[in-house]
Amino acid sequence: MSLFIQKFGGTSVGSIDRIIHVANIIQETIQAGHQVVVVVSAMSGETDRLIQLAEKINAAPQAREYDALLATGECVSAALVAMALQQRGLPAISLNGIQAQIETTAAHTRARITYVGEKISQLLLEKKIPIVTGFQGVNAKGDLTTLGRGGSDTTAVALAAFLSADECHIFTDVVGVFTADPRIVADAQLLSRITHIEMLALARLGSKVLHAQAAEFAKKHRIPVRILSSFEPGEGTCIHESTGLKNPRVSGIALDKRAIKITIMGITNEAVIAKQLLPALKLADFEIDMMIENHTGSDISVAFVIHVDALQSAQYFSQSIAKTILAREVIIDTDVAKLSLVGLGMKSHAGLAAKIFEALSAEEIIIQLITSTDATISVLVHKAHADRAVQLLHRAFSLMQPHGITLDARSVTD
Repeated sequence: MSLFIQKFGGTSVGSIDRIIHVANIIQETIQAGHQVVVVVSAMSGETDRLIQLAEKINAAPQAREYDALLATGECVSAALVAMALQQRGLPAISLNGIQAQIETTAAHTRARITYVGEKISQLLLEKKIPIVTGFQGVNAKGDLTTLGRGGSDTTAVALAAFLSADECHIFTDVVGVFTADPRIVADAQLLSRITHIEMLALARLGSKVLHAQAAEFAKKHRIPVRILSSFEPGEGTCIHESTGLKNPRVSGIALDKRAIKITIMGITNEAVIAKQLLPALKLADFEIDMMIENHTGSDISVAFVIHVDALQSAQYFSQSIAKTILAREVIIDTDVAKLSLVGLGMKSHAGLAAKIFEALSAEEIIIQLITSTDATISVLVHKAHADRAVQLLHRAFSLMQPHGITLDARSVTD
């Protein structure tokens, strides 16, 4: 008998009919001879509704009360799912973050799970079906805390780790992880398997299939995770360890149209960059994704990429530092998009960047910036060319073949 953690997102529990369908999935798993711990999100749109209610009362509510309010959304879902299972004669019991003994750090609205008590394990010994609220826990003061957006994924993976579950199932509104967005690439393929390293890279690039904190937790604790659809049957995508994978490979392409490029122009000399600009960037309260230094004659500029959510703070920072270092001007470009190849051994594979340049230059798509890690190689292009660039790279790396392409010397140079 296996133990599965099954997490159902907001769209999966978005209506009474869908909750009944979720109960059917859980019942089928139990009838197959497995134990199940269920984690649920708030019903689709409910968290946004609660946020709007808070804003109507107080534009800057205390974090403790804010968490207490937002946590109610998952409580509704958990109770309704438990009722649906009880209607079938199954011994389900709903638990909020406090009842489930999900201990977290003190920080409200952005807490991290530190420990899970024995309550859920005890219920499993009693042959009960725990229905746990995702997204929340309890701090040392006994107050409810929340984990931030996407926190229900993290709850599910954390429970899988602390309960030594055989697998964590993330049920969502897509059938799994694809080689590219099927809305952009008609022959995008469903990946049957992907490594924790690749999934973490995708999550950090903005993939909504699995939250980044959950992907990080799964990688650290080596938790097998399976992405499944609540609405379509199938095996989904299994996220696993990267053991036994020796050759570099490209598995998919991520596209982020929420990138913004900021360029500080007319920097007086290179010493200013090293002594003032770079130290200031390290202390900035926003994340810098890509950066390049350009020299055109005596003119020096530094460009970097941020997420659109950080625009206000990044704009203020850039104008302030430009004045400090006597730079000529700051240019903010919102008409850019970031494409990222995701795979293994990307940084060390000779010729990979050349293949990207070749594929995009064939249709005169200019690469403005390029960076790489072991799991990604990212390029910045004009937003108008982004979709076409994804299609070109998908074809160039033969990603219409399932499971990605394993690279050798010939696959890059041929």
